[in-house]
Amino acid sequence: CLHSVSSVMGLPAWVWDPYIIINLLVCLSYLYVRFHFDEDSMLFKNDMMGFTKEMQVGGSCLVALYVKYWKSNSLAEFFPTFFMYSKVAILICTAVQSKTICAWYAVTFLVLFFVLHQGEDKTPNKVVHLNTGNFGSVEDDRESTWLVQFYTTWANAAGFSSTFNALSNKYGSKRLKFGKVDIGRFRTLAKKFNISLSAVMNNELPTLILFEKGNEVKNQRLP
Repeated sequence: CLHSVSSVMGLPAWVWDPYIIINLLVCLSYLYVRFHFDEDSMLFKNDMMGFTKEMQVGGSCLVALYVKYWKSNSLAEFFPTFFMYSKVAILICTAVQSKTICAWYAVTFLVLFFVLHQGEDKTPNKVVHLNTGNFGSVEDDRESTWLVQFYTTWANAAGFSSTFNALSNKYGSKRLKFGKVDIGRFRTLAKKFNISLSAVMNNELPTLILFEKGNEVKNQRLP
């Protein structure tokens, strides 16, 4: 039903993804919560330059998001980054005002992180979803070449997903296989292959690594 409304209104289907809707509502809730803060709070006091702490945090967040937006290929790809920076800003602002509210937001964000994931391209594809339990199938394969995508939900993976799926459909075979692993959930694999999960360094994600006869092909890692 939502997708029918989406098509009538000319909106893309990903707009109705629960990941987008719920995270957006949680972030927007801060606008309601802040109006119940004490006006004499340190959060609203001006510094020497005439800016409040809230303005400083919000301004820094907007500048970072502006840069990230122009590096994104689409809004669907940009939203995970938007949510990540917005949540960090909310935690900083609420920590100044109320440790209790900050703690509630922190718990909420953690729950969303583990429970809610951005919807992926549902187009049939030949991509194998990998994890710590089955990654050995790549390292033990001596007959096939594997191209593996290491990604996280907060580092612009959604926009690349369709492209990667299309590549698997076009070139996937017994000799060339495609796989992907969410290293935000399976962090031991990120550590094993020296892939940074830092929000500051998330231009490193998604990372593509080519495996031949179970071993990483040196100097063939992107980016």
